[in-house]
This record gives sequence, structure tokens and C-alpha cells, in this order.
Amino acid sequence: MASRRLRAFKRWMKSQGIQCSDTLDFMDCPQQGISVRALSDLHEGDVVAKIPKTACLTIKTSGAREMIESAGLDGHLGLSVALMYEKSLAQDSPWAGYLQLLPPQECLPLVWTLGEVDSLLSGTELHKAIKEDKTLMYEDWKENILPLVYSAPQSLNPSSFSVKEYFAARSLIASRSFQIDEYHGFGMVPLADLFNHKTGAEDVHFTSVSPNQEYEDDVDSENGDNNELSKISSHDKRDSTCENSYIHSDSESDYSSVTGEDPMMLQMIMVREVKSGDEVFNTYGSLGNAALLHRYGFTEANNPFDIVNIDLELVLKWGCSLFSSRYCRARLSLWRRINISGSMIHVISWILAFALQTRLVQTLA
Repeated sequence: MASRRLRAFKRWMKSQGIQCSDTLDFMDCPQQGISVRALSDLHEGDVVAKIPKTACLTIKTSGAREMIESAGLDGHLGLSVALMYEKSLAQDSPWAGYLQLLPPQECLPLVWTLGEVDSLLSGTELHKAIKEDKTLMYEDWKENILPLVYSAPQSLNPSSFSVKEYFAARSLIASRSFQIDEYHGFGMVPLADLFNHKTGAEDVHFTSVSPNQEYEDDVDSENGDNNELSKISSHDKRDSTCENSYIHSDSESDYSSVTGEDPMMLQMIMVREVKSGDEVFNTYGSLGNAALLHRYGFTEANNPFDIVNIDLELVLKWGCSLFSSRYCRARLSLWRRINISGSMIHVISWILAFALQTRLVQTLA
């Protein structure tokens, strides 16, 4: 039996024109959260859902659009304000039926305390990165959102836009937002964000049709990174002349008449067979556990794409203990000339150093 919040969400989806196949079922587990399962066998090519872009929570569809755009905010900053604004409206928000399904925040390291970051991530590649993230995001909030709240023409509750709420919104956006199209950018996509991740086991694929463009994959976006998906907010409860009404362009109408596809509609299509009773998975990309934890707040056991980065300075120090400094500098110069950098240089440098050591041992033998 569906939980109360799932029943409310299904009613909301229907009111927004979201079409979800009867072959999908939602499970609400207190320990594991919501998952999507097949009620009957699903086949490759089956369209299991259609989502209007108007049901997506974006800067363009939010009631805070004018305030956000007047302040020159976009990207994660702008979408965070849109999300915080709609959450502050509670039941008066057009997305109330969707927002009540979301957790207050996702358990990304971004929202951990500094003590938790130090104790749980010390010695890992994420330790420094998370601290830098927290510092930069705090500065973003202080410089852009705090002044916006107190200068906004409408009355806003400062507690709904606090630094804690901003970090919570950023955690939800990092783990749940999808790229929609050029007009909407990326946003929160109801229904699409309920599918759990499984590495290398994508069952359902999200596609978006836009003018002069083929279907787009929901490849790792950062969901704009992570998933390229879309959302629709059909009939906003505000007046149809308000700023977040979406106007169909002539190019979109022409495209639809030629292809027979609705450019305002997103589709969820099966890309592999799923047996009745099995969970239906999305995939966020071929990511190691450090990336999964950083972006989505979870790791995966026996992840085949997991890697261990080794600091370049450590490799050079170790290499110089075996070879001359001139030899090591030459190797480093070569790696930089062929444009190997970041984590890749860490991995490749380790492999090359290991190969050189092995060769030296063989030579001495």
C-alpha cells in the first residue's frame, strides 16, 4: 500500500499532466527511501513516462523568477533561490505535492559539520575539496542571497533563505537536478529523480526533444553534470499572465508539426528488459565512489569504476629516491606536454612509476 506522501505525489503528478505508466510502482521504505519497481515485464523502447517541462521547477517556472533574474543570478545560485522560495510557500507552492516528497536535504559531505568532515574524510582526496566547497558556497550565500532577501520587493522570511537552507537546497540540486533544455537550463524534475542509481545498469533513459535538436541523453551532468532530464510545471496556480508562464515559440511549433514530437514534453524510455518485480534503475554515470559521495551522498559496494588518486608530489618524491632528479623532471615535463592533468596524472604517474620500478628490478636481477 502506497504511503500518504506517495499518494499525494501521484495526485499532484496527475494535476500537472505527468503521464506515468501503470507498469511502474513506487516503494517507500523507511530505511532505503523511495524506489521504482516494475509491475509487469518492461521491454526496450517502452515509454514509461511523459513529463511536461512546465512541471519542472526551474528559474523560468518559479514564482521567484523576476527576483532571481533582476539580481542577475543563474545556475546553481539561481535555482537554489527558486527552490528555497517554493519551499517557503509550503502548501501555496505549485510544487507542494512534489516538495513534500523530498528530504530536507541530501546527506552529501557538503552539509556535514566540519568535525564530521575532519573525522570521516581525513586522508582522502575529498577532505580538502569539501572544505573548499563549503567556504565558496558560504561566500556565495553571503554575497548574493543574503542581500537579495533584504532588498526583495516582496516580503521574504529570512529563515527560509538562511545559510543552512541554502546548503540544504544545494545538496538537493546537486543530487537531483537535470539539464532540461536551452531555455530552462537545469532544474528539479519530479518523478525522474525517484529512480535509484546503479553503475553500468541503466534500465530507463531520459530524453528531451527541443527545436533543431535530436534527443539528448541524460548523461552525467552536474543529475549539470549528473543527469540531463527535464521537468514540467503544467498549470501554475498563479494567473496565466504571470512571469513564469511559458510561451511556445514558432520554432517549437514548427518542429512539433514536422516530427510529431512535443518539444514541451520529456520522455522516459526503457533501454533494457526489466522483469516484473525488479527495481528499475537509472545511472548517474561511470563514477568512482569518491565522485558518487561528493555529488550524490552515497557510495556503491564493489564499484568497478572506483579509483585511488595518488598525489603527484608523492610520486615524484618516491621516483626521485630511485632515479635522478633530472630523469623525474623529464618525465613530469612529458606528462604536462601531452596535457595529462588532475586525477589522471595521478593515476598515470603511479602506473608509469610502478612500471619503471618493475623494469629496474628486472634489470638488477
